Amino acid sequence: MIKKSAFTLIELLIVVAIIGILAAIAVPNFMVARVRAKVARSLEEQRVYRHVQQMYMLDVGDLPGHYDGKEEHCPYINLGYISSPLRDPFMEHKEDHPGFKYQEGMYHSTHITTEWSVDVKALNVPLYDQWVGAGKPYVIYGEGPGICGAWVAYDTSNGLQSCGIIIGIGIRGKGIPDSGLAGRSCN
Repeated sequence: MIKKSAFTLIELLIVVAIIGILAAIAVPNFMVARVRAKVARSLEEQRVYRHVQQMYMLDVGDLPGHYDGKEEHCPYINLGYISSPLRDPFMEHKEDHPGFKYQEGMYHSTHITTEWSVDVKALNVPLYDQWVGAGKPYVIYGEGPGICGAWVAYDTSNGLQSCGIIIGIGIRGKGIPDSGLAGRSCN
C-alpha cells in the first residue's frame, strides 16, 4: 500500500490564519511608516526652505513675501538657490481639496502681521512661544496628513489622520505679500 503524504485541511487553515494575523499586524505598521516618512521629508524641506530664505536675505536684503501659486518659489529658483519648487508630500492629491487649488502643492512662507487669535495661541503654545522668541518672523508651513486647513500645528501623538499643518519658523523680513509679482515668473 502506497502512503501519500499531504497536508490536512486543518493544517492548511492554521497556516492561512497565521498568515492573516501577520498581515493584519504588518499593514498598519507600513502605513504609519509612510506617514512618518512624509512628516520627516516635510520637516527637512522646510529646513532647506529656511536656509534658502537666509541666502536670499543676504543677497537681496529682504524676502519676496507670500504668494499662492508656483511663483512662491520663483525668486529663489531664478537666483539658483533651488532648482525647482519644494513640493509638499501631503499635497500629492490636492485636486481632491478645492481650497488648495491655487497653492500648487508647495510649501508656503508667510509673514503674520497680526497677533495670533486667542484660540490659535491656545492650540499652538510651544510654536507661538518659539515664534515670539525668534522676533515674530515668517512661518513656513505645509499641510499635514489630515489636510484639514486648520491653523493648528500637527502633533504626531494625535494619530495618523489628525488635523493640523506642519509649521516651522522662518526668518525675519519685511516682504510684502503679493509684492514684486513682475519678478516672480520663473526663468
